[in-house]
Amino acid sequence: MKRGSAGAAGAAFAAMVAAGAARASSGLDSPDIGVLQLGRGGAWVARADDPLAAYFNPAGLASQRSGAHGGVHFIQLAQCFTRLGPGGRPVPPSATTAIPAPGSDGGPDPEVCAEGGLFPNPQLAATLRLSDALALGVAVLGPHGVGERAWPESLQYTHPSFGDMTQPSPQRYLLTSLDALMLMPTLSVGFTPAEGVSLGAGFIWGTAAIDFVNFSEALSGEGGDDFKAHGDLRTRAEATDLFIPGFVLGARWAAAAHLDLGAWFKWQDAVRAKTDLTIESRYWTPAGAKDEDPCKGEAPECNVTEEQGAGDLTMRIPMEAKLGLRYHMPRAGARRASAAEPRVRDPMADDLFDVELDFTWANNSAVDAIEVRFREGIPVRGTTVGTVPPNADVPHRWRDVLGVRLGGDFVVLPSLLALRAGGFFETKGQDDADLNLDFHLGYRIGVGAGVTARVGPVDISAAFQHTSFGALDNGGNGRLKAVSGAALSGYRSIQSVNGGRFESSLDEFGLSGTMRF
Repeated sequence: MKRGSAGAAGAAFAAMVAAGAARASSGLDSPDIGVLQLGRGGAWVARADDPLAAYFNPAGLASQRSGAHGGVHFIQLAQCFTRLGPGGRPVPPSATTAIPAPGSDGGPDPEVCAEGGLFPNPQLAATLRLSDALALGVAVLGPHGVGERAWPESLQYTHPSFGDMTQPSPQRYLLTSLDALMLMPTLSVGFTPAEGVSLGAGFIWGTAAIDFVNFSEALSGEGGDDFKAHGDLRTRAEATDLFIPGFVLGARWAAAAHLDLGAWFKWQDAVRAKTDLTIESRYWTPAGAKDEDPCKGEAPECNVTEEQGAGDLTMRIPMEAKLGLRYHMPRAGARRASAAEPRVRDPMADDLFDVELDFTWANNSAVDAIEVRFREGIPVRGTTVGTVPPNADVPHRWRDVLGVRLGGDFVVLPSLLALRAGGFFETKGQDDADLNLDFHLGYRIGVGAGVTARVGPVDISAAFQHTSFGALDNGGNGRLKAVSGAALSGYRSIQSVNGGRFESSLDEFGLSGTMRF
């Protein structure tokens, strides 16, 4: 078992970062976070009319009054995975016992689903107008996604001969639990160098703190998974990166009386983090249940390895760009700019309606693999000369993603009530053979609607959006190999661990308030 007995450490940590940091650039970060944005299907880069413009288009700050914004999304992510082997056959949890495979006669349900529940995702932002042509903005927000997920470690089922039984869950090598906190505080400036033109730029100070658990095999053999003969290891990886610098650039141009153009670009440095590892060997009993007494008279925690600063991780965050075209119809007799605020725009007071079309690009192909490197010779307790592999890189082979967004507002009562709706589509960002539960990169289609009511100086907004993901299905012919102690196969599992079908859907409700000064 030399090297790789703790192979889950590398796979776990790599998947952890994909689940957390990558959401800042693609996938569930589509369309943008924010309640107005949600109701318009994310078509907002040319409109950019609330303080969240500090991140999503700082050029929009230059046409806003000073104000403060607070909002929250309540997100429910539904995800299910059906594990299959080559040829679409069920994968038994052990080749050496009579435990039936999920989906086989007498086995558990083949579909395994993550636990549900609402995940709150808040946003705070503010705009300070310094002059007719200059404004500052700040936004504190996270990626548009769910930072906490839990998949089962084991499955309950009724054996045809032995009654109620337990067996290890088939997705355990990909993901068991994730708890991630990511923030992207952004300080921006927007200015108007000429009438009808505004530019903006912002600095991002990103941070991430992530806690992740999954399993791997201590060894690997022919015939699929075998928790009894090969020995599973449960690995917990914890990591923190307190400085992930980046920047955003934005522009907006009133190209004609009714037409605005908007553009946005984001670059952010790679995640570079130290990881602490906790590894548990001898995790299962021969029957497939969790072993509550793995040491059996030996020294306490004889099977637990704890290592601070065990390794380093590097993962690129893809660049993003957006281009928007916004048509708006001014209301007859609408308020014009005052001498005190000649360049301030208020679509809810000035326009009858607007429609925006955005095109988006995410450079996801930058993430070909996640680099995970550990110190040489870290021993793993409870194994025979087992050590953590120094190279635990995990391939992802992502592809660039293109998207289109269409949405708009209709002002029912000027300065009192506005309705909005929109939708978006984004292309597939990963081959089915590379699917992983850390992140769903099938195509995405979303539809949303929202409303804003103005009460004095405060705009109160609500929105709902549903997002469907195209299923990733490789028919059991996946190509993701777990890290293991199998020297002859390069310390990777002989079998793939991601064969099957991965499905996701997302429902969310947003509520926000924006006060203008």
